Amino acid sequence: MSTAFETSDGRFLERLRDRLSPIEAWGSFRRGARSAAVVAVLYDRGGQWQVPFVLRRPDLPDHPGQVALPGGVVRTGEDAWAAAAREAFEEIGVEASSLRPLGAGEPFYTAVSNFSVVPFVAWLPGPGPILVHDTRELEGVLEIPLARLLREEEWLEATEPWRGRYFPWEQSMVWGLTARILADLLPRFRAALAPGA
Repeated sequence: MSTAFETSDGRFLERLRDRLSPIEAWGSFRRGARSAAVVAVLYDRGGQWQVPFVLRRPDLPDHPGQVALPGGVVRTGEDAWAAAAREAFEEIGVEASSLRPLGAGEPFYTAVSNFSVVPFVAWLPGPGPILVHDTRELEGVLEIPLARLLREEEWLEATEPWRGRYFPWEQSMVWGLTARILADLLPRFRAALAPGA
């Protein structure tokens, strides 16, 4: 595995922050849509960057059975970043106060569930966390190495029963809205990891 993905590169997070929008100036939610926020959490596990994803229960009304970044609905009067950090705690047990926000990507809209979603990126300092999922909403947590997500050859193209890119992992796959969000975020990660970036 390339040393570019090792967490010992202290400047990676600084370079990544430069490629994201500020958390207080990411844009706005689509009018008439339900507001939501998610967070791609980066942390060190065994000297490599990892990203946790949640596996949603199949009996949920919105996006049942899908793999997603931790996140959820932004409550009335709640800041979008605060909502993403709150949801990270509720869904995978990561303390909101422990997260160091780096910035935001492009907001996305999904017509299927009428959600307007802003993705944030945050760093979780310290040793790899113990992730504890909320069994009321989730089947579990998937920990995926950033190096694997950045390998283009690991992303496949589907034509049936739906069209689009997907990333198979264990017995699940990252697809749909989450794949669209990652299509925006991963090039930023790749650029921040590039030699001489």
